[in-house]
Amino acid sequence: MAAASGHNARLLALALALLLAALHLHGVVCDPSHTHFAMVSRNAPSWRPDRGGQGKVSAPSLDTCGCGPAPAPAPADPLKAASLDKCGCPPAPAPSPEPSPEDFLNENLQALYPVIQAFKATITSDPRGVTASWVGPNLCDSYFGGDMYKGFYCEHPPAPPAKDNTTLTIASIDFNGYGLGAPSLAGFVDAFPDLALFHANSNNFSGEVPDLTGLPYFYELDLSNNNFSGAFPATVVPLGRLLFLDLRFNRFVGTVPPPVFDLTVVALFLNNNGFYGNIPDNFGSTTAEYLVVANNQFTGPIPRSIYNTSANLSEVLFLNNHLSGCLPYEIGLVEGLTVFDAGGNDITGPIPLSLGCLGLVEELNLAGNQLYGHIPDVLCALAKTGKLQNLSLSDNYFHSVGRRHCLELVRSKVLDVRLNCIPNFPHQRPALECARFYADPPQHCPFVPHIPCDLPGFRPPAAALPSAVAAEEGGGGGGGGN
Repeated sequence: MAAASGHNARLLALALALLLAALHLHGVVCDPSHTHFAMVSRNAPSWRPDRGGQGKVSAPSLDTCGCGPAPAPAPADPLKAASLDKCGCPPAPAPSPEPSPEDFLNENLQALYPVIQAFKATITSDPRGVTASWVGPNLCDSYFGGDMYKGFYCEHPPAPPAKDNTTLTIASIDFNGYGLGAPSLAGFVDAFPDLALFHANSNNFSGEVPDLTGLPYFYELDLSNNNFSGAFPATVVPLGRLLFLDLRFNRFVGTVPPPVFDLTVVALFLNNNGFYGNIPDNFGSTTAEYLVVANNQFTGPIPRSIYNTSANLSEVLFLNNHLSGCLPYEIGLVEGLTVFDAGGNDITGPIPLSLGCLGLVEELNLAGNQLYGHIPDVLCALAKTGKLQNLSLSDNYFHSVGRRHCLELVRSKVLDVRLNCIPNFPHQRPALECARFYADPPQHCPFVPHIPCDLPGFRPPAAALPSAVAAEEGGGGGGGGN
């Protein structure tokens, strides 16, 4: 089991990419705990590799007074009985003596011992009794299959002079789900010179995010579901080697600096905070495969630069913000998309025909916006020609659907068109409400009658076809009535 721990640490970015690719994103938005981390299924296990039970320490059993485990019964001595506190707890055992330098495997671990002990002294909550294992000189106990120093994992640094006990160092810290509380991580995380990753999902940490630029091997930072607040942490922006950044479920506010989208990350999770303002125009510079900005207060349009992510972006969630403007034609150029979710915004305009080129998309959610016009067959055909499994267009202002493919998806409940303006369909908006919307739509968005890919059964450009056929194959702007 110890060898497995070391192997996982050495895989670095490769392991991250493979593990993330096996998942979907929606659980990132809906569940702050990695123990129920799933991107579509909300009951999937943690994405982190199983450590085989290494380093697991049971919390001390406590009696109703909060006493720790009692030592062997003492003789019936009235003087000793008087030394018990009002709860009847026995005297606490004497603290263990400080380890001597020769007790440590190497000088590096000896230097890290006071760092851990100083941080331990600041812990304000420890519901699982994790810090009870942070005693003695065996900082790398989990490497050898032991139970001490839970949450700390050792490995040899890259290209060490020798792979023996003299070069072992703490390479990763994983506090996921521990519920630890501390007023600050500064002076702790940044004091581990060989640290590669720090995971602290579902704790009660707060304060400033420490400056980690002095850690040459650092590549994963997970601070999700804690009590961090204030502006986007400026100390994160210079982390050029970062592959995984998770700041979701905190209380960060303000704008997101454009350089965040220049980070060479595989996964970027900023959801469930208080970020606001426009999503930066350089959004398309991101290298992320998985990107979530949902459940914030972002405004303005989805950046048209999204087309630049075609080589990497797989799943992106914009849902539940205040985004507006026209639905960008450029979305259809991101050929690798498997999940696109922009539900619960104020986006308007017709559906671009380019979305019919998303042959890998499995879930497409545009519900709860102000989209209008015709639902094109070129999009619905993806359920047959591509991988589309769920198309949600409810709570908009569409007035018609494609007859060849879309009607079939409505019947099979793959396509949800409730609360629109489609005549003779059940559960639609009142006719008067639809008439008012089409009399004064929120914004005029141009309809581009072009399909930027070769699709069997569709003849681009639609502008060259008679108008009636063009409307059936995906035309139909937003100006028509109900």
